[in-house]
Amino acid sequence: MGHMVRAIIGKTHIMQPIAERWTYAEMISLPQNHALIFLNDDLFDDIEELVDLKNTCNYPHLNYLTDSVIEFLKENSLKGQLLYMETDYFGGYGTQAGVIFENGEMKGEPMDGDGTVNRLLGLLGVRKYLLKDEFDSLELYKYRRMD
Repeated sequence: MGHMVRAIIGKTHIMQPIAERWTYAEMISLPQNHALIFLNDDLFDDIEELVDLKNTCNYPHLNYLTDSVIEFLKENSLKGQLLYMETDYFGGYGTQAGVIFENGEMKGEPMDGDGTVNRLLGLLGVRKYLLKDEFDSLELYKYRRMD
């Protein structure tokens, strides 16, 4: 089975205002008082149109992390941390990448490679449950695609 998502993850109280302001930002509740919003095509298009920055970014493992999306994430991280992640797996092979935003800034350069999402979820404050990693502890395995 595959896993192909583009998502923003943060504490529920940070994600709720995003879901309320943006038509295509559907919030999904996760364990540990976290929530997820998929960066689906409609939300991506809205951000690109409304933020409207010329794209100068080039992050090879984050195809949708444009200047407009970065500005959107910076603005929405003023009240707390947000994780932006992209995964693309099929048959056990693929890529994962992401970056944390906090206090209106991107925290370091985006990361990629095996274990990236778990490392970033740990930085986001996700606790590992017994015999599970951070990804499984948030039950992200339930969301393999954005549809």
